[in-house]
Amino acid sequence: MKVNNLFDKEIQSVPMGGEQAFRFSGLHRRTHFLSNYHQDLFHARKCWGFSCQLGEGLHWNTFDNCLYWVDIRRNRIHQFNPESQLHQYRTFTESVCWVVHNQQGEMVAGFASGIYRVDFTRGERTVIVQPPEPTSNRLNDASVDPSGCLWFGSMDNSEQMPTGKLYRMASMSERPQVVDDGYVVSNGPVITPDGRLMYHNSSSERTIYRFILDSRGIPLTKEPFAQFDEEMGCPDGMVMDAEGGLWVAQWGGHGIVRYTADGNIDVRVELPVPLVTNVCFGGKNLDRLFVTTAYQGLSLQQRLKYPQAGCLFELNVGVKGLAATPFNC
Repeated sequence: MKVNNLFDKEIQSVPMGGEQAFRFSGLHRRTHFLSNYHQDLFHARKCWGFSCQLGEGLHWNTFDNCLYWVDIRRNRIHQFNPESQLHQYRTFTESVCWVVHNQQGEMVAGFASGIYRVDFTRGERTVIVQPPEPTSNRLNDASVDPSGCLWFGSMDNSEQMPTGKLYRMASMSERPQVVDDGYVVSNGPVITPDGRLMYHNSSSERTIYRFILDSRGIPLTKEPFAQFDEEMGCPDGMVMDAEGGLWVAQWGGHGIVRYTADGNIDVRVELPVPLVTNVCFGGKNLDRLFVTTAYQGLSLQQRLKYPQAGCLFELNVGVKGLAATPFNC
């Protein structure tokens, strides 16, 4: 197993001193000017200074070549253009948990109360569906499979009760259907390019499950694929690369691991933060791995020890990702 340690003094954040910040129409924008950054085995590893309490829901949108992610606890959707280095975010009235885009390039987002179509520029949203979830639950993590179906989970917002579910939604005109339940914290549905397998996390159990799907995309079997130990933390968001490797964020584990199809870890990337939440390939060539993190629950002493907690990282891990499929209209 290859281990790449980023716990050193050479990793640098994008300087904030050259930042220009301004507001208009309720949208916060920042332009960051990138100066020197450390280069090593991963070449351009960067830590962007967009600190989130609970960064999550990474999504690379091929329509505008921008990266999107959310800060669940601060009700924000972030947008970042790596080419222009323009970063902007919008704050809503409730927790927002993930974003994807549909075939017209429109944003579709999962909020605590349901799924909405979002006009990011105007800050307006229109409800698509509100699953019959308990008020103590919220949505959590989503992805679109190769056929355009949306998969998303729900969870107990206090992370105590097994009231979470896994849903499949074939299109925006259809009701979501429950395909699995009993989750305290559900995370990271990932479907293979051939549509035959799905990986999904029960974070509280420290378990990655693998599902076999039938020709209609309905789960036939469910079995443990990998188990995290206490030192590894809990499996959080996931993404698959073009070679079939499964990259998994380690909540409480200070990094990312890559699983091969047989369930073995062949790469581990350590990061200088403990709470790693989500991973996503992006960039015009899909050759950059973006990583969200969090500072939620860290003490003041821990915040001082891990000053980059909550920031967005950008890595070159030597493999490319797969283009996201738009959600069916």
